[in-house]
Amino acid sequence: MSSDYRCPFDDLLILDFEATCEKDNYDYPPEIIQFSVAVLNTREKIIREDVSFNKYVRPVINPQLTDFCAELTGINQDTIDKADTFPEVYDQFTAWLNKHNIQEKRFAFVCDSRQDMWRFAQYQFLLNKQPLPTIFRQWVNLGHLYEQDFRKAQQQDIWGPSFIEKMSGFYNIPFNGHNHNAMDECAFLAKVTKRVLDDGNLVNINESLKCISGPRNVPFNIDPKWKASFVSSCKVFEAMLPLVATRTKRYYIVDNYGKCLYCFNADCTGTDHKQYPGYLYEQLKEPSVFAITAGLMKE
Repeated sequence: MSSDYRCPFDDLLILDFEATCEKDNYDYPPEIIQFSVAVLNTREKIIREDVSFNKYVRPVINPQLTDFCAELTGINQDTIDKADTFPEVYDQFTAWLNKHNIQEKRFAFVCDSRQDMWRFAQYQFLLNKQPLPTIFRQWVNLGHLYEQDFRKAQQQDIWGPSFIEKMSGFYNIPFNGHNHNAMDECAFLAKVTKRVLDDGNLVNINESLKCISGPRNVPFNIDPKWKASFVSSCKVFEAMLPLVATRTKRYYIVDNYGKCLYCFNADCTGTDHKQYPGYLYEQLKEPSVFAITAGLMKE
C-alpha cells in the first residue's frame, strides 16, 4: 500500500446539515438549522480534532420547530431562536475556511448521501435568492464508497435503516452521540472516510450537479401519496429542483471544478430551470409548498 492517501485534495471536509421538517410530510420546506463540518487532512492522514465548524441556524420560513423536528435532531427552540440566519452563518463558514487556510479546489466535501448538497444546500440558496456557490456543486458521496466496499466483501446486507447505521456495522466503527445531530454524524463519517483511505481506496469527487438530465425529459405520473413518501418525494424534487445530482466516474479538478457537468459552464448555478416540469405541476391536486416557497413554480 502506498504511504500516501489516494486523494487529490489536501483536506476532506465531512459535512452534514440538519433541516426543518414535519412528520410524514416531505413537502415541508427544509431550511438548514445546523451546519457542521469535520476536517480530515489527507497529507498528514489525521482527523483534525482541533478544527471543526458547528453552527446552529435560525430558520425564517418556519421559525418555530415542529415537535417532530426538535425530537429528531435534539435541537431545542431556544438554541434556534438565538442563532444567526443562514446568510450570516455561511459568511462565518467562509471566514472559517480562510482562517484555517482551507483553500477552494484544495478541499472537497464528503457527505453520506446526495441529500445535503442536491436538496438541502440547493434549496437553501434558492430561498436566499442566491446562486449556489461553486464549493457546493461537487462532493464525495461516502455512501457510494461504502457500497463499493460492501460489494467487494460479498457480505449479506448489514441491518440498519440508514447509511450511518449500515456503515457502523460494516466497518465496526461505533457511532457516538445523537442520531441527526450534524456534528456527531460528521465525527463518525470522518472516521469512516479515514478507514476507506487507510484501506487504500481512491477518494475523489464522485457526484456533482448539472442542469440537464436525460431521464428528466421523460414525464412520469406522480404518486398520489408522494408527500408522505421519501422515495416518491425525491422523484418529484428531482423534477422540481433546477440542478440534478449525477454520478461522476472520472473527475478532474482543473477541468471540472465548480462547473455544471452538462454545459461545463461555471455560471450555470441553478437560478434558471432548463427542464421546467410544467406537466408535473399540472398533475398536482394541491400546490406544493416546497415549490412555492422557493419560487420554483412559474406564474
